Amino acid sequence: MRDFCPRCETPFGANAATCPACGYRVTVPCPTCGKPNVAQAMFCGACGTGMHLSTRLTRRWEAMASLSTRLRLKNLGAGFLFGSVLALFAFGSMGMSRPDLTRVQPVWERAEVESPFATKAGRSVFANLTDWKAAQEEDRHATLGDLVKVGDLLLQSCHPVGSEGPSGAVGEAGARRFLQNLGSRLPNEAPAPLRRSEAALFFYRMAGELLSLKVSDNSSYRFADIPRYHYLNIPAESLEAIGVRIAREPELFGGEDPLTVADLSEISKDFLKAYEDRLKSKEFSALDPAAS
Repeated sequence: MRDFCPRCETPFGANAATCPACGYRVTVPCPTCGKPNVAQAMFCGACGTGMHLSTRLTRRWEAMASLSTRLRLKNLGAGFLFGSVLALFAFGSMGMSRPDLTRVQPVWERAEVESPFATKAGRSVFANLTDWKAAQEEDRHATLGDLVKVGDLLLQSCHPVGSEGPSGAVGEAGARRFLQNLGSRLPNEAPAPLRRSEAALFFYRMAGELLSLKVSDNSSYRFADIPRYHYLNIPAESLEAIGVRIAREPELFGGEDPLTVADLSEISKDFLKAYEDRLKSKEFSALDPAAS
């Protein structure tokens, strides 16, 4: 009977120890009895001895140690491993409490930003506005893109006040749609200085969506440069009534004035202060006809 080499498939005789073509050891002698076995054999076919050193050591260990001893040693090893993991976590947590390690603070808790706002939303938006202003040239004329950026910063933390449930969600969605419509104009328009009248209309719309602004019918028409029935009267006077200093002077609005980045930042902070006041009081008595 002829066999074939598992490596090169060359036929060889039944008593051959190696392949005559490639030298592959076809049979391996048993280390105990010397009987030939195939190279892949784990145990000797004649005496049952392990053909590999690891197999022989395992068999000897099983013969020397009882089942209970092996279980105890296995449990001891598992316990040592578990204890090592616990010690690693314990010493790691102790190292985290070192006084030279500083905690990463949220943006509204940073020490370098002294926020005048008490609410979490106010501190967060104030910090973001401060960072945005620091990255700009304060004397640069603000643009529509800056206005959209300020609106986005406001909507990140400010949510409608005074409207619970679905109506509040509608107000926030309306503010976001308004902001998206403004943003869609940016690619089609060349950057132009932002006028005070445009900022007034923007913040008046945001106040209507976020603050549930109620406007009184009794307008004082105090701005000399705005005609009596002009569309800017209500936005300008409503914003001034809630503390947003949008006008150039107390009795002069200055609708065509170009705003700088610093001007837009101050108006945004006034709006944020009005938002925080709205959170605290839940109403604007000065603008509510029923309260006057």
